Amino acid sequence: TDAKAIDAQYGMEKGMTSIAAALSGGNLIYESSGMTASLLGASFEGFVLDDEMHSNSYRALRGIEVNDATLGFETICEAVLGEGHFLGKSDTYAAMERDYFYPDIADRNEPRTWAETGATSAWERANLKAKNILAEHKPAYLTDEQERAIRAEFNILY
Repeated sequence: TDAKAIDAQYGMEKGMTSIAAALSGGNLIYESSGMTASLLGASFEGFVLDDEMHSNSYRALRGIEVNDATLGFETICEAVLGEGHFLGKSDTYAAMERDYFYPDIADRNEPRTWAETGATSAWERANLKAKNILAEHKPAYLTDEQERAIRAEFNILY
């Protein structure tokens, strides 16, 4: 993206790029996540948001399987002749687990719930998650012995 901030331009350009890459068959998207200003900047919040966006793009690519089992004809008949809805049906739960993307950052609550829980923006939620990741993630670095072996094998200078 050419966006300088994590804003509407950022989301629009990143979303179009992500789905275009996914639809064209790309299975590795790099030099994109978290990047701003045409790769001149980077954002921890952007990395978090882009991770969720790419996950959603790949979920969309998978499509929705349509067959006798997933159509749920029997469940439809039960709903029409019974309570008039699909809530609580095992087919509904299975479809939600299988076909629905559950975001970690995007807020899908009703406005009242969103307001009552702090009315945070996506950037604020991404900021909090990025801070948690940075505080809690402990990468497994190479031991000195492993690094020496790799440098010796591939003639990498110090």
